[in-house]
Amino acid sequence: MAHGNHLMRFLALAAIAAALTGCAPSGYIVSSPTPSGQRFEGSAPPASELALVDARTIKVFSSGMLPAQLSVAEGQVIDPMRYLAEHLQSEFASRGAPTKVVQDGKGMPRLTVRTFRMINHRTNAYAPFITMTYFAGDLETSAGTRRIGVFVKRGKVPVWSFQEVVEPTLTQPLSLVVKELAAKISRETYGSRGSDKSVDELVAKLGARGADSFLDVYALGFTNNPRAVSTLVSLTSDGDEYVRLAAISSLGTLRAAPQLAQLRSLYGGANLWQDRAMAIKAIGDLGTAESRALLEKEIASWSGQKGNEALWTRRVIELYLPGKESAPD
Repeated sequence: MAHGNHLMRFLALAAIAAALTGCAPSGYIVSSPTPSGQRFEGSAPPASELALVDARTIKVFSSGMLPAQLSVAEGQVIDPMRYLAEHLQSEFASRGAPTKVVQDGKGMPRLTVRTFRMINHRTNAYAPFITMTYFAGDLETSAGTRRIGVFVKRGKVPVWSFQEVVEPTLTQPLSLVVKELAAKISRETYGSRGSDKSVDELVAKLGARGADSFLDVYALGFTNNPRAVSTLVSLTSDGDEYVRLAAISSLGTLRAAPQLAQLRSLYGGANLWQDRAMAIKAIGDLGTAESRALLEKEIASWSGQKGNEALWTRRVIELYLPGKESAPD
């Protein structure tokens, strides 16, 4: 009887796995990010180098419920550090910052990568295919060391083919990681920010919404210009899920410390986990003593709790706490 129970359980699990996977391929080819061309105002900073150091303890880049190997070309599996180096350099150049990114460099400034991974999830064959992309690194400059975190959540229901998920859930999150890192590094190393005009142009574009308007909301954060804060605050309750998440995230990217109460309210009271997760991500971005104390309190409260929400929330918080590593699968 026990053998029969084990067999039935195995068959049930196999059926669930088959239903979740459906016709999902074992790998995907992601497109290279298109550099934003979001120029920073003022004269170009001097040519410099950014040392990029791999200190990840979890080397597997793509993991989750559905096995999915990511490649940048046929037969060329993604090398996460090379990907970052190549596309960060392209993004810096497009913004007018002649920065050469050197893998395993010894100089300063130096970005030591602690976490860079993408985890996928799907609950059933009719639910969205979701990816959660995590980055954490320590940026060392002449002013000291600062923790930089990035978290992007995207989802898409494949209707006709799993290829439909490649752009929204794989390519776009990787592109957003590159652009957010470039904005944060440029602020720390050069004090760079976009012009008021560039902010106003992005706000005007949001007057005619499209499927990718959330990318313009992220771009507001990537200007490093506080002029965008009021617009972003108004979008934190938007009916479009990804516009809303981009707005919450971007308040952190801009280090809008006066919005801590708003972010705390979203974290404590939003109906959806992704809103709460993006709020705690933005709180981590603020980098103040008060926001750090809140992160420490929350990681302690989630410690030992079971379930996806506890695990996923801990992973986001840990991005901002040096000495921590995102929890294993």
